[in-house]
Amino acid sequence: MARQSAEQQYGRMRIDGTELRQRLAAVAAAIACTEDQVAETMERMALVLPESAARLRAQAARAREHATLERSRAAAFEAPCRPWRTV
Repeated sequence: MARQSAEQQYGRMRIDGTELRQRLAAVAAAIACTEDQVAETMERMALVLPESAARLRAQAARAREHATLERSRAAAFEAPCRPWRTV
């Protein structure tokens, strides 16, 4: 029988920081895609609802900003962790 680690004996999951960062990067990228789709939909709605066009275009612009932020977040999570330096 294989020897169990202390973490396994107490029913705790072993945490893999690299895997978690990759998962967060994937989620942030998916959110960015969704925000792009929201922006595109709002822009199309602005074409068919001229009375609401200004509001819809403003919402589309905010969705594009959110998409950009999520892409930046995804890139940050994909970057390798740098070790902390103590002074």
